[in-house]
Amino acid sequence: MNPRLLQLARESRGLSQSKLASQAGLSQGTLSKAENGVSPLTPDRLATIAELLDYPLDMLSWPDDPVGLGPSGFYHRKQSGLGKTALQRIEAEVNLLLMQLRRLEASVEIDPPFRLPVLDADEHEPEEAASKVRASWMIPDGPVHDVIRTVERAGIIVVRRDLESPKISGLSVRPPNGMPVIILNEGMPPARERFTVLHELGHLVMHQLPSDDGEREADRFAAEFLMPARLIGPQLSGMTLQKAIQLKQYWKASMASIIQTARYLGRIDDRRYKSLQVQISQHGYRRNEPAEPPQENPRILPSMVDTHRSDHGYSDTELAGVVGLKLREFHAEYGARQGLRAV
Repeated sequence: MNPRLLQLARESRGLSQSKLASQAGLSQGTLSKAENGVSPLTPDRLATIAELLDYPLDMLSWPDDPVGLGPSGFYHRKQSGLGKTALQRIEAEVNLLLMQLRRLEASVEIDPPFRLPVLDADEHEPEEAASKVRASWMIPDGPVHDVIRTVERAGIIVVRRDLESPKISGLSVRPPNGMPVIILNEGMPPARERFTVLHELGHLVMHQLPSDDGEREADRFAAEFLMPARLIGPQLSGMTLQKAIQLKQYWKASMASIIQTARYLGRIDDRRYKSLQVQISQHGYRRNEPAEPPQENPRILPSMVDTHRSDHGYSDTELAGVVGLKLREFHAEYGARQGLRAV
């Protein structure tokens, strides 16, 4: 038994020590000592805990050490307004995901055509950093056709997961012994998701250490990457909601980010900006904008799973064991084999 895995498994299910101990018929002290490595649980008790948490028993013995979520996690802990239990659950789920991905990566060779650069925010303005990354990744002038595909070509794994709160759009992690990962909260409109991917890319590129203005810097990076100022700037004068919709259809950026960019670049004044914000609210566009682009989909992770199935001959039951999940949850998170119905 790995005490830290036991704690992560519990936190990933949103359970307190006292609640899990009560369900398992243990004292909280017994569970606390187990999680702190003072006194391991008996095999029977550990099996009961695994069943209650709905994880395979052997997952609780993985030798992995958890990692902190780095700068992106720092910003969310500081600004999301989520309670301690909710943040613990998200951090535990992300840690388990990183462990799962590391196991899948071990048997798959991935050779991305581009590299993920480091351009520290202390030395590069966000717009300069975004321009340099676009140039190094050979992105032509104009809109980015497929944002997720673009970052994946630099070896970044993009994953959608239910982060259980609309207060968090995404997280990014650069683990010490694995590929960088961007985790997107499920259910976002495609235009907002595109911006979120690039916001998290900004953290990966610029923030090896957290910055006092890190979230705003990541927003500026994302806006410049998505809509380079020298290209969109001349299109922003005389901004109206209808013009924002037309520009959205071309740039595949949200109306909100287009209007914010117009303000940031000085193409509209504060009065016009406030008027447009009122109109957005009146039309219900704050929650549901029109003219959404098609949803983009990750390819690296599905490809890794397919490689294990097709090339390495894994059954879904075996793959579920590799990533430490029961079969039903494996299908929910990674998808069933084509033609197979989850039961």
